[in-house]
Amino acid sequence: MLNIELIQLTIYSLALALLLVYLSQLPRFSLFLSSLLFILLILGINVLPLWRGSSLVELARGAIGDVSLMSGGLLILIIVNQFDFSDKRTAVLNRVEKCSLIIVGFALYLSALGFISIDIYSWGYLTLWFPIAIAILAIVLILFERKFGVVLLLSLAGFYFKTQFSNNLWDYLFDPVLWLVLLIDFVSFIIPNKPENDSEIQAY
Repeated sequence: MLNIELIQLTIYSLALALLLVYLSQLPRFSLFLSSLLFILLILGINVLPLWRGSSLVELARGAIGDVSLMSGGLLILIIVNQFDFSDKRTAVLNRVEKCSLIIVGFALYLSALGFISIDIYSWGYLTLWFPIAIAILAIVLILFERKFGVVLLLSLAGFYFKTQFSNNLWDYLFDPVLWLVLLIDFVSFIIPNKPENDSEIQAY
């Protein structure tokens, strides 16, 4: 069995280090310096104590909790996508994928709270058709050259190898953090807010 703690720490370490490097704006000026900063941050955010002996990674994980493999994969891809300053940059998730995930989140959490009579969460337990359906969806998305399909397939592989504490496939595909981020992004999209220039338009 793969080390579950190591996987979660790796997701947080990569995501935080990539985010800090991106915020530094160094990738615009020097690939070497940004790579060097990334390596130093990977070490620093795991070793340097910030609060009562806890590192930045430990503090972030303590505040947010474990994330699903899909959430971690999407987060890393979205941050990496910000380093692409070319005109060919494409979003990691398109509008259809974002809206679909938001609807799935509504159905899943309303079901878990008892507002929907169908127990959607139980599909993730020993239900053969559910992982097969996810695998088919992932392959279709990959054929259409969507990065989301790769993340889905990796999450399914993580479920097979039990890389998280849960035995439910949903916990590998979804978590409240991912749903809330997508929901906030959707709300900010429908509220009129014209950017000052085209460079401010988010591409994730």
